Formats: sequence, C-alpha cells, structure tokens
Amino acid sequence: MRALRWSLGILAGVLLLLVLAALIATQVINPDDYRGEAERLVTRYTGRPFLIQGHLRLGWYPWLTLGIGAARLGNRPGMQGPDLISWRSARIPVRLLPLLLHRRIELGTIRLSGAHIHLWRAADGAGNWQQLLAGTASSGSGPAPAFGGLILRHATLEWVGASGTVRLEHWQLQLGAWAPSQPFSVRTRLILKAPKLPPAGVPVRFSAARLRLQTVPLRLAAPHWKLTLASAAASGALQFDDNVHPQADGTLALTVPSVRSLIAQWGLKMRLPKDPAALGPLSLSGQWRLRGGALRLEPLTARLDTTTLTGWADHSGGAQPRWTFDLHADHIDFSDYLPPTRRHPKPLKLPLAMLRALKADGTLTVSRARIGSTVMRDVQLQVQ
Repeated sequence: MRALRWSLGILAGVLLLLVLAALIATQVINPDDYRGEAERLVTRYTGRPFLIQGHLRLGWYPWLTLGIGAARLGNRPGMQGPDLISWRSARIPVRLLPLLLHRRIELGTIRLSGAHIHLWRAADGAGNWQQLLAGTASSGSGPAPAFGGLILRHATLEWVGASGTVRLEHWQLQLGAWAPSQPFSVRTRLILKAPKLPPAGVPVRFSAARLRLQTVPLRLAAPHWKLTLASAAASGALQFDDNVHPQADGTLALTVPSVRSLIAQWGLKMRLPKDPAALGPLSLSGQWRLRGGALRLEPLTARLDTTTLTGWADHSGGAQPRWTFDLHADHIDFSDYLPPTRRHPKPLKLPLAMLRALKADGTLTVSRARIGSTVMRDVQLQVQ
C-alpha cells in the first residue's frame, strides 16, 4: 500500500511539474522565436510552402494552444497561381503529454477564421489540392497527425473552372475528429454563387456521417449524406476514387416540394405552364455511376405531379457529349403543361434549333397520354 501511495505521489508530482512548466513556458517563451520551425513542420507534413505573416501566441489551458495570426499555405512545387489557402487567424490545440513523452502530435479542434481557399487546375490538369499530404510519406516522419476536428468561420472558397468561377461565401464548416483510415463527420452551410445563379446566390446545407478519406490517391466514401439547395433536398451514398481516372458510384434520392418555386429561387427565366398546379412536387431516386466522364443512371424512378417515370439514362461526356435513354411514363396530360394563351396567338413553331442542339438518342414510351380531349395509349417517341 505504501508503494502505491509513493507511486501515486510521484505521478502527481510529475503532472504538477508538467503543468507548471507549460504555464511558465507560455509566460516566458516568445513563440515568435519558433516561427521558422513551425513553418518547416507544416511544410513537411503538407508538401506546400507555409508562411506565417501574423504573430504566434501560446496558451496552456486546457490544452497547449498555438494561436496563429494571418498565414498562407501555398501550392506544391512547380505550380504557379494563387495560394491554396490563407486566413486571418487560427487556433491549434496540441496535447502536451504525447508531445513531451512520445514526440507524437495529437491535435484538438483546429479553428480557422476568415479563411480564403483557391482551387484550380494547372495546364496539365493537375489540381492544386492534390497530393496535399504527399510530403508526409516522402519525409519518412510517420503518418499525418490525428486531429480532434476542424471549424471554419466566415470562410470563402473559389473554384476556377472552364465555365467560370464558383464561389462559396459565408461558409461555415464543422469537421469531426479525424485520424488516418478512421471515419469522421462533416456539417456545413454556405451561399453558393455561380455565373448563372441569382446575384444573391443560393443557400446550401450539407451533412454526412462516417466519411472515410484517403488523400494519396484521393478516395472518398460517404455511406450517407444529406444536401439541401434552396428548397430542394437530396440524400444518398457516394464512393469516389481519383487514382488514375476519376470514377464514382452512388445512390440518390431527391425531393422538391414545388418545381415552380425552385425555378424562381434559382433565378431561371422560362415560361411556366398556365395551370398553377403544374410543376408541383418532384421526387427522384436511383443509382448512378461515373466512369471517365460518362454518367449512367440506372435504375431511375422519377415522379412529377401525378406522372411516374422509370428507366435508365446515359450521358457520354467527352468533347461531344450525348444522351441516350429508355424511359417509360405511366400517364401524362400534356394540356397541364401548356404555356398561357396569348391574346393574339402566333402560329405554333417547334423549337427545331434547340432540338437539333440536344444530342440525344432514346425512346420515351407513355402508357396513356392526353392532349385536350384526345386520349392516346402506348405512345412511343423516338429521339435521334
């Protein structure tokens, strides 16, 4: 019993000395003296140049905490362009005992404020976000450190693509605890802005649980995710692999309370049907597969108003993309979707130019169709 008391006393004394050492260190040590070492450490783990422009601060309770002012993480060597990420301030907690006793880095919840992230591809097609942790493997320093989570506040992300710039503004993000090969969670909300969207943008929310991420090569598994875009809500599962050629598989379930309202929310300019009940609720479900830019939806089930559609559809992708499909509708009343009658109606003109531009090849079969008082059965439309 006396030996146990001595052991507990020694342990308590060691812990007290460690706490006192941490407290003294935060009061005496100037963390700016270690700015260069911190920059080299992050550069080694990310394979990107890291520059601290603001001051460093140390805190000790309840974790040893490193506060960083303005800083930026660049692109991998050979890539010229905007930095991958910059921020106004950051807070990085580190567990003290694993660091002192085992020289192992265990991070708490990292907090970034005012982050600005640029994503773009170089002329060879390589993304500036790829191989983010490649420096870990090449340095021989062991696996990347685990961390207790990530919180972004007031962040902005820019994706520069061939069709223009997509921006995520007022971005709030919360990632759960992460360790290599271990699942984690994500929750986010933002305002999406793109060239063809309303100037105010579209509100977006996303959440997923038990995500698994591998960075080199990039692989992502999301067994269950939820997404809302304005009033549209979607959920499903996802498997993504960017080893040689990007490929992905997944399931999708989509619900829209009112297509008519969603058109207004997205700022789309189009003539709506005269029937106010038309373009109401929409639901869609099915499985999808992406290979080399080609998308396949099968099986596919959709319901708009009272019409149910089943079948499959393919989009070839590539330089000359083309749709192929085989779809079946149970019934539809085309009269419900006619535009409002003009006071001085003009002769009906088919949108031939638009139809020619739509590169598609497929069959649509309708069991029962109605136009006014005319009823047709087993109607087959061939598109070539």
